[in-house]
Amino acid sequence: MPALQRLLIGLLLALPIWASAQADSAQLKAAFRFQDGVYLSIEALRNNQPDYRWKDLSAKLAANAESYRAQAEYIRSKDGVELPRARIWGMVLDGLPYILLPNEAVKDTSVLHFAGLRVRGRICYYEFEREVERLVEIKAYNPLTGRPFRRGNISKREIINEARILHLLTEQHGPLDQPTLISMIGDDTKMYRTVDELPATASTDMLYKCVLIYDDRNPIYIPVPKKEATKSKK
Repeated sequence: MPALQRLLIGLLLALPIWASAQADSAQLKAAFRFQDGVYLSIEALRNNQPDYRWKDLSAKLAANAESYRAQAEYIRSKDGVELPRARIWGMVLDGLPYILLPNEAVKDTSVLHFAGLRVRGRICYYEFEREVERLVEIKAYNPLTGRPFRRGNISKREIINEARILHLLTEQHGPLDQPTLISMIGDDTKMYRTVDELPATASTDMLYKCVLIYDDRNPIYIPVPKKEATKSKK
């Protein structure tokens, strides 16, 4: 077994034992369900307190929980006033948080695009597809010699997958890469050393696993309504 793999397994097995959460909070795990509504800040999400409940809004939404994607043609208050895009941080549908994507990350800016948080923990993970333009070299070949006699660049548009991470407490945000992850996990010496020792060619899958291990080692607790806290005790 490679040394790096043994180290990761060792870290996972060495998860610390944490004190139980307060009566009015619950550990943020995959099964945790946030309160539905629109959130104007990440702080509101941490507090599990939507700024607007769906019952107080009028919205035209389309969402797919399996693909972690959602769109909103509009989100308005009951009196017909549209919520400004610049004020919206994200929303929660059926307990799952979605973060609003910036205009530069989407092609159609006439609607609001959201990406669901696929991993919810101290560090959250989400992804989305984005269209980018690249210059591709093309060559014209001489059919007699098989050698190129002309070269040129053309613009080509293609779809790439963006993987992002978000620290729920510090609000730090960035791509899922080694430098960004290292900058988020300084409070966990073992995980910091593990990620720091990864090769520069470490795959996204390896970094994703490191995020999961870090979240397991460093749980976070989210306030819940009293009735929900009572249910969790039963």
